[in-house]
Amino acid sequence: MLSNYFKIALRNLLKFKGYAGINIIGLAIGLACCLLIVQYVRYEAGHDRHHRNGEDIYRVSTTFRMGERSEKSGTTPSPLVFAIKKDFPEVLESARVFKAPGVDKYILKVEDRAFTEENGVYADSTFFRLLTYDFTAGAPEHALDEPYSVVLSQRLAHRLFDNEDPIGKAITIENPWGKDPYTVTGVFNRGTYRSHIDADFYLSSMSGNIGRRFYRLEEWAGNNLFHTYVQLRPDARPDALESKFSAWLEGYAGDRLRQLGFSKEHFLEPIEDIYLHSKTNNPIGPVGDVSYLYILGSIAAFVLFIACINFMNLATAKATVRAQEVGIRKVIGATRGALLKQFLSEAFLYTCLAIILAYAVANLALPIFNQLMGRELVLNPAQDPALPLLLLGFMLLTTLLAGGYPAAYLSSFNPVQIFQGDLGSRFSAQQVRKGLVAVQFVVSIALIQGILVINQQMKYIRDKNLGFDKEQKIIIPHHNEASYANFRALKDEILKDGQVAAAGGTSSYPGSFNVEDMVMYGEGQISEQGIHTFMTYVDPDYMKLMQFEVAEGRFFDKTRIADTAQAVVINETLATGLGYTPEAAVGKRMFFNWGEEQYSFRIIGVAKDFHATSLHREIDGYAFFWDNREAHNFLVANVEMEGMAGTIARIEATWNRLNPEDPFEYYFLDEQLQQNYLADQRMGGLVLWGALLAIFISCLGLLGLSTFAAERRAKEISVRKVLGATVANIVTLLSEDFLRLALAAFVLATPIAWYFMNGWLQEFEYHTPMPWWAFGLAGAMAVLIAFVAIGWQSLRAARANPADRLRSE
Repeated sequence: MLSNYFKIALRNLLKFKGYAGINIIGLAIGLACCLLIVQYVRYEAGHDRHHRNGEDIYRVSTTFRMGERSEKSGTTPSPLVFAIKKDFPEVLESARVFKAPGVDKYILKVEDRAFTEENGVYADSTFFRLLTYDFTAGAPEHALDEPYSVVLSQRLAHRLFDNEDPIGKAITIENPWGKDPYTVTGVFNRGTYRSHIDADFYLSSMSGNIGRRFYRLEEWAGNNLFHTYVQLRPDARPDALESKFSAWLEGYAGDRLRQLGFSKEHFLEPIEDIYLHSKTNNPIGPVGDVSYLYILGSIAAFVLFIACINFMNLATAKATVRAQEVGIRKVIGATRGALLKQFLSEAFLYTCLAIILAYAVANLALPIFNQLMGRELVLNPAQDPALPLLLLGFMLLTTLLAGGYPAAYLSSFNPVQIFQGDLGSRFSAQQVRKGLVAVQFVVSIALIQGILVINQQMKYIRDKNLGFDKEQKIIIPHHNEASYANFRALKDEILKDGQVAAAGGTSSYPGSFNVEDMVMYGEGQISEQGIHTFMTYVDPDYMKLMQFEVAEGRFFDKTRIADTAQAVVINETLATGLGYTPEAAVGKRMFFNWGEEQYSFRIIGVAKDFHATSLHREIDGYAFFWDNREAHNFLVANVEMEGMAGTIARIEATWNRLNPEDPFEYYFLDEQLQQNYLADQRMGGLVLWGALLAIFISCLGLLGLSTFAAERRAKEISVRKVLGATVANIVTLLSEDFLRLALAAFVLATPIAWYFMNGWLQEFEYHTPMPWWAFGLAGAMAVLIAFVAIGWQSLRAARANPADRLRSE
C-alpha cells in the first residue's frame, strides 16, 4: 500500500511539473537556510559543554558600584582564588587565568626562528585539573606545576616544531614584561572543543615578571585582573554560596574599598552560560550574544515557514483539479485516513527531493556563510554524527508543516459536493490562502524594514565623528624589551620619510583594551564621589597626530618639562565627574588614592569627549599622562594615502634593521575600530540574506498562485476581452487581490519591525534616529516586487487570444 502511495505521488509530481518545481525549489531554499543557521546556533551553543563536571563549574565575577553607577566585570583580585577555597567547604577546586596588561602580542622564539602569537594567557597549576582539555601529549593535571612551563595547542606546536615531539623542548617567550625561557609540558587539541577562553598557549602563572608583579599581589580592593573559576561540590547550591560573599568580602576588603570610594560584590556565573549569556565587561576571550541566536533562529523559521506556505497554498489552490480524484476514491471505498496518507506521502516525496537539493545548496553556500559569520562550520556527517538526524528531523517537520493542512483539507471533500460542482464556493480555504499570503508579505516587509534600519545605523557608525582622526593611521606594536629600546630610533627614522606626516607613542589607542583604570576625584570631593577613569600614557606628539580637539586649556608641550610631572589632560566627561566645568577644570587638581597615599595631578587641558570604545557604550572618563620614557606599547604613524604600500615597506625595512630578531607587525586604526561592530555587521548580513530569500520564495509562491488564478479565470478573462476589456483592465483584475494583501501586510509589518528595530537601536548608547522613511520605502519595494512577480503572468493571460478559450463554448 505504501509503495502505491509513492507511485501515485510520483505520477502527480510528473503531471504537475511546474508546480512541483516551484514547491521543491522553495522548500529547498528554505531548508538550506535553516540548515546553515541551525548549524551556526549549534556551534555557538556548544561553547564550554566539554568540561567534566561542567554543571558544577562557575566563574567568580564582580559587580562594582560607585554612587549610582554600577558595572559588571568577569574579573576578581588575585588572592581571591586561595581564600575562596580555604574559607568555603563547598569549593572543591579553584584556578585563575590572566591576560597580561599591555600585551598585544607575544614573540615566541625557537632557536633562530621568531613567531608572533596573540592568544596566550597565564594560568594556575590547578587550571587543567579544573577545566577539561583534550591533551594529545603531556599530563594535564601537572602540566603547569612548575614555573616557566607552557602548554601549546596542536596548531601552535606544529608551527613551532613541525612534526617533532614538542614535549621538553625550549621556547623563549618575550613580551613587554620581559624575556623568559619556557619548557613545553603539554599539547592539546583545540579543534575538539569550543570555549570562551580562546587561547593557543597557556603559561605557568608564577613565571617571570608577570608572576612576580601580579600573581603575588595581596590587594583585594583593586587588582581586579584575574578570571577565577571554581568547582563546587555536587550538592552545593550556588545561590547559597553567593549569599555568603558579602560578609566574606567585608572581612578582607571592606575598609580598603571605602577608602578607595567604591564597593563591589561577587557573584557566580555557570561556565556553560558565560559565552552566550554573560553581560560582564573584560572578557578573557570572544563572547557571543544569545539575542543574535534568537534573531537568526527567527529568520530561519520564517524563511522555512514561507516556503511551507507556498506548498500549502499551491496544494489547496489545485483542489479543483484533485477534487474528482478524491471523490472517485471515496466512492470506491477510500477512507479519509487513507487519503491523508496519500497526500502526506506526496508531501514527503516533495520534501525528500527538497532536502537533497537543500543539502547540496547548503554545501555550495557554506564557504560564503563561514566567511560572513567568521566560523568554520561543517556539513559532513563524518565530522558531525548528529547531522543525519538533523536532516531527518527537518524532513519530518517540513512534511507535517507543509503537507499537514493540504492533506487534511483535500481529504475532507464530500463526494456529493464534488460531483455537484460546488467546490469553488469553499470560502474558508480561499481565506486561509489569502491569510497565508499576507503572512508571507508581513515577514518579507518586516525583514526589508529591518535591513534598512541596520544599514542606516552602520552608516551612522561609519560617518560618526569619534572625536579624533582615525584615517590613515597605522599602529606598530612593540612586544618586548629589545623593540622598546629602539622605539625612539624607529620613530625618528620613519619621520624622515616624506610620506609620514606625524608619529607618536601611546600605551593604548582607541579600540584597544585599556586595563589602566582608577577612581579619580576632584577638589572638594572625597573618593566615594569619584569617577571611574581610564588612564593612557602618551608622548606629546600623540595628542596632536590623533587630532583630539581642545575644549579648554592645552595639550602637552615638549618645551615644558614640568608637563612630565603631575600634569594631566582629561576629557569633558571626566571633568564633569570631578565636579568641574571644562572651563573651570584647567588649573584645578585631580586626585586618586593608592595604598595609604593620595596622588595629585594638575589639569592643564580638557579634550572634547571622544569615543575610545564601541558606540554601544557611553563615553568613559579618560586621563592622559605624559610618559617621559623613550618607549611605549604602540607607535602610531599618520601615513599619506599616496604610495602607502611603499611607505609601509620602508617602515618595515627600518624595523628589520633596528630589530632583526623580531617580526614586524602593523594594523590600521580604522580597521581595528571596525572590529567593535563585527557582530552587528554579521547580523545585518544575515538579515539581508534572509530578506532576499524570503522575497524570492514569496515571489515563487505568487507566481504559482497567479498562474493558477489565470488558468482558473481564463474563460472569464476571454469574455471580458470580447466585451471590450483592455490589457490594463485584465492585469488589474488579476493583481488587485494580491496588491491589497501587500498593502495590508505593510500596515501589520511596520509596527512589528519598529518594535524590534527600536529595541536593537537601544543597545547602542549612540544611534541614528529611527528612519521612518525606511518603513515606507520597504512597503513600496514589497508592492513593486509583488507586482512584478504576478504582473508577468497576468500580462500573459491578458494578451492571450480569447478565441482559443471560447472556441469550444
